[in-house]
Amino acid sequence: MGAVFRLLTLLLVFGFVLCMAAHTLSGEAIWRQRAQQVLKWGVVFALAFFGLLILRRAAVFI
Repeated sequence: MGAVFRLLTLLLVFGFVLCMAAHTLSGEAIWRQRAQQVLKWGVVFALAFFGLLILRRAAVFI
């Protein structure tokens, strides 16, 4: 399960970097918007990941 999270994280980071590079090179706003979308989903993914970690730790106390 950890490998899946690691792979998704790397893909999101790589996608963000590629979109920002495309925006820097072309100057088109659509690439910046796509980078923001990737960043947004990265934050959602990180919140879900850490939420799952906290829930797994809390399950010990229940």
